[in-house]
Amino acid sequence: MSYPSIITQPGAAQRNVQPIIDELSKLIEPNTKSQILEFGSGDYTHLQAFARRWEKVQWWGTVRDEAEQGSASSRLLDHHVLLPNLNGPRVLDIEIQDDWIPFCTAVKFGTAGPFTGFIMNAPENIFKHISPINPSITPRTIDVNNGWVAAYGPWLNDNGSYKSEADEKFDKEYIKSKSPLLGLRTIKSISEIALKWGFVEESRKELPKGNVFVVWRVKGGQ
Repeated sequence: MSYPSIITQPGAAQRNVQPIIDELSKLIEPNTKSQILEFGSGDYTHLQAFARRWEKVQWWGTVRDEAEQGSASSRLLDHHVLLPNLNGPRVLDIEIQDDWIPFCTAVKFGTAGPFTGFIMNAPENIFKHISPINPSITPRTIDVNNGWVAAYGPWLNDNGSYKSEADEKFDKEYIKSKSPLLGLRTIKSISEIALKWGFVEESRKELPKGNVFVVWRVKGGQ
């Protein structure tokens, strides 16, 4: 496995639900049918809440491997979560090229997508695979006219410094101790990657607990 599971603290997913919903409300047309996918969906805590909030949106989620897929599916069954607009978790390790093939195939044959928006935690390798300008991606997996990508969580300041002592401790003692592949990034550095693949940073919004909700929009879109 080339990329570790997204590392979160216990209870963080539930605490973040409402602030994220508040920001997504600015992006989602409540009366318009659309499809949105979250990368690294964990136990589906967020997606369950999103699906109940926006019934006309088809929600999709991904997990890193079959073990996480089984865990998320079991949680949904145990909690009797049967929502017509909530699709089961799909295995997709963002660093494994072959994992993207079923995803693109589903879009090609119309069983999923194209997607209005994507929600993510670890963004570096995602922009490339959903890029509206990547010539190797056909058909397009994102709405090229109005598509967006959103990410939320703690970030470094654009100059590389920590926003707080709490963020520094979280990064050094918790995230990096779990995996050296993970760590806090600057939004600026991610926006540079996004621009390379046809996205421009649209907005930043401070959330509770030092988190920031960032939106990138398809370049030239609305």
